[in-house]
Amino acid sequence: MPAPRWSDAGMYLQTVMLLLRAEGLHSCTQEAWAEYHRSVGDVIAPPPDRMLFCGMSIGFADPAVVHPRPHRAPLSETVTFLG
Repeated sequence: MPAPRWSDAGMYLQTVMLLLRAEGLHSCTQEAWAEYHRSVGDVIAPPPDRMLFCGMSIGFADPAVVHPRPHRAPLSETVTFLG
């Protein structure tokens, strides 16, 4: 798949993640695997025309664990609406 089509993979993953939440599950994508696709490929031996792009963990969140919320920039700093 050429690089511009990789966004399709992101949209697919987002859809799966939303469907998981609808079923009460949590998920976490790990795109960092793309950086190590050659090393992982040595272990899992994918077909020559394939590479590991990302992974996804799926499960139930532990309500006892407090996760820090990252600061998010205001919408006005990150989006420009036209028209």
